[in-house]
Amino acid sequence: MAVPIPSRSTIVSKEILEGTQGAHTIISQLNSSRSITKLKLNNNRLGDDGVSALFTFLKSPAASRHRSSISEIHLNDNGIGCRGLRDIADYVNGNEVVLKTLWLANNKLGPDTDVLAWFATTVNHSRLEFLSLTGNYKLGDAVVETFFRHLKAPRLRELHINAMGLTARCASGLAEWISSGHNGRAYSLHTLKCSGNNLGIKGVWEVIHAIEMGNWSLMNVEVYANQLAGTEIPNDNPPIQQSGHLSSSETEVSWKDAERALHRVLHRRNSYWKRQVEMEALNLLKYSRTLIFPSKVSLSSADQQSSSDLTRESFPFHNLPTELRLQILAVLAPSLSCAQRTRIYDYAANLSTLPPLLPRLRRDTGHGCVADPSRALGTSVGFTLHSSGGCAEGKCMGTGNSLVCRRDAERTKFLESVGCRAYEPECST
Repeated sequence: MAVPIPSRSTIVSKEILEGTQGAHTIISQLNSSRSITKLKLNNNRLGDDGVSALFTFLKSPAASRHRSSISEIHLNDNGIGCRGLRDIADYVNGNEVVLKTLWLANNKLGPDTDVLAWFATTVNHSRLEFLSLTGNYKLGDAVVETFFRHLKAPRLRELHINAMGLTARCASGLAEWISSGHNGRAYSLHTLKCSGNNLGIKGVWEVIHAIEMGNWSLMNVEVYANQLAGTEIPNDNPPIQQSGHLSSSETEVSWKDAERALHRVLHRRNSYWKRQVEMEALNLLKYSRTLIFPSKVSLSSADQQSSSDLTRESFPFHNLPTELRLQILAVLAPSLSCAQRTRIYDYAANLSTLPPLLPRLRRDTGHGCVADPSRALGTSVGFTLHSSGGCAEGKCMGTGNSLVCRRDAERTKFLESVGCRAYEPECST
């Protein structure tokens, strides 16, 4: 039996659901619910038939309200094969679908080229930010050879491909996908989990080298338990100079070298430049609003001349050519690429991106910030903080990662819209 949790708008299966009958149990629950945000249906026996029935309903007009509200679907360990995956892909491809998290771990997905290519294509056009294919060992190297070859998802932040039987044969393809640059196929990925496979020490080093050479967005990579013992070592990697096969002691040394190299590129390089880029992007927006936006404001013909004269007298900066003004502003953000700065200039000069001057007349409790009991001074503890700019600085629970702070969410939205979530090296010509 599936029961809803009203406070969380979640449907969780409490009994084993089998096939189409189990799917109809979920469908009846959806029909009786006004708004559902999460479907947690792990460890059932829905199979391809049940998944097909469930997602056929979700694509129907009767489920339109759920397509615009369901953000998470958990279908781990449900015996889903390629036929079920195609139905899931068809659903993900819908324009109204707001799905952000999809768990498909420990199913029976196979290396069907057409289905994997279609699934990758639908993920590319979806809003998915998290995808787990862990434990689908039948996929093997096909997930890299087919799925990754078509995967270029601009919103995908986290990908799990643990325990999928990946071998050293696909390591070069995985490395190519990772190192495809800031305009490539993995440019938005933040977390990659690839443990429990058979990449070997050479494959692991290929992945690390790919991140070093062409990926600045990854912040968390896991490649544990990849059958490092007894595998051939790479001859072209400086950290390892021996030849032949690795003994257990040599494997331990090589793995420690790999861990250090991975930590260096992820935490000392990528994380540092991510913080630098985000800080400079926010700073550049603040000054660009002031120094670029006034020249874009449409004034009446009667007031335009007097306002322009006043601006020039009070602030001669506006007398400079536009190109020179932008070049001066670029000094405030030396870590950003020309493309990133241009996107920020366009954002700053766009009227539609300005925040509202007046607070909402009707309070929206779903978009406020919740007061932090340990920080709230002069605020009702546990109640929503309302202000035109979001939360009171340092007084909402978002500062302690308890809840998502509205101000942080707005900053994240801005950084994503201008492509400033990671360092973007200038393209060499």
